[in-house]
Amino acid sequence: MQTDTKKMVLVSVLCGLGYMMYSVDRMTVSSAIGLIANDFGLEKGQSGILLSSFFYGFIGFLFLSGIIADKLSGKPVLILGLMMFSVATMLTGIAGSMTSLIFYRVMTGIGEGVFWPAASLEVANVTTEKQRTTVMSLYWMGYPIGGFFGTWLGAMLGPLYGWRVVFYVAGGLGILVALAYAVLVKSEPKKVVAATTVKEKVPLGQLFRNRAVMLIAFYYFLLLSGWWIVLLWAPTFLMNMKQLSIGMAGTIASLLGLTGALGGFLLGRYCDGGDFTRKRKVLIGVTLLSSLLMAAMVMDLPVFAVVILVLFLGLLGYPITPMVLSFTSELVPPQLRGAAIGLVMNIGMTAGGISPVLAGYFADRYSMSTVWFFAACVMLVSSVLLLGVRKSTQPVTHRRVAGLASDISTSKQ
Repeated sequence: MQTDTKKMVLVSVLCGLGYMMYSVDRMTVSSAIGLIANDFGLEKGQSGILLSSFFYGFIGFLFLSGIIADKLSGKPVLILGLMMFSVATMLTGIAGSMTSLIFYRVMTGIGEGVFWPAASLEVANVTTEKQRTTVMSLYWMGYPIGGFFGTWLGAMLGPLYGWRVVFYVAGGLGILVALAYAVLVKSEPKKVVAATTVKEKVPLGQLFRNRAVMLIAFYYFLLLSGWWIVLLWAPTFLMNMKQLSIGMAGTIASLLGLTGALGGFLLGRYCDGGDFTRKRKVLIGVTLLSSLLMAAMVMDLPVFAVVILVLFLGLLGYPITPMVLSFTSELVPPQLRGAAIGLVMNIGMTAGGISPVLAGYFADRYSMSTVWFFAACVMLVSSVLLLGVRKSTQPVTHRRVAGLASDISTSKQ
């Protein structure tokens, strides 16, 4: 399979920018949750509901978006999702009540649920297996970079100018990225594709009978049950456990994104240099190490040691998602690639609608350190499921139109 390098770079950059806006929105809520709670008089349990409200829209559209992107193409679905969540992000800044705030967060989640599988499919379709993990990691760098800016802006600018301002900026930038994708990325003419190869239809039900896909989906669910507590409660954890100010806690938590971008590139390059077995071993290893680093943060450590743990946690933990997306695209025929990515995301991201709420609930009754340690244990257990993931060697069948006509002609003679 040959790839158009110029298009690959353009698609990866623009999808990465869209992903960055998606992340800025999400992590701004995390770092500014204290300010939002003060405005609306929220307790920790209610704050947990607000942090998770995004996911109630998000998880409802991931799988559906992947199926639609397979049937149509990734581009129109991507643009629709990016416009939806950008407008909803801007509207979050005008929320005047808890009800309206939750409504806008749900709408943001719907838009991002439509965007993510389509963007991931677009990147997967412009890459080969030997470059996919690296390019997927480069596209995905938008998330940790956006996480850095979102966490930092919410923690530093929120106390000065109010938490609403960042939502206006993030939403406006997202709209610009959507317009750029619509203008700059050209869709492949369908008649050109049809003239070369006709892919046999693969029933959607085959996806649910694929053991490897289902195992990696449930692995992703368990992993994210712990990881979303890191992403959404890290500033609060650092404030409570290390007695840090909101600005210092948010700045330290934002370091996850900086080293995460570097880790994604380095691990992606290493994975693409080997076969699927190497990729699986790397995924198991980084999952185990991430859980141990997270558990170590509960110990009574000086701030500089916590900063080091955060840097390494980001370096290893953040790249897990692009590796999961790349692996998933290799486990199924191209006809089911978008649906498979959407399904794995859908099952995994369900954790985002559950674990932050439970974390807030149990933090009110026990302590954040207890919740944090338990989340690390769940992540540790998730790695066991990867032992059963095997790549199928069954080839994908195609029918060449020209070849078929030639065969018919020959048989008549």
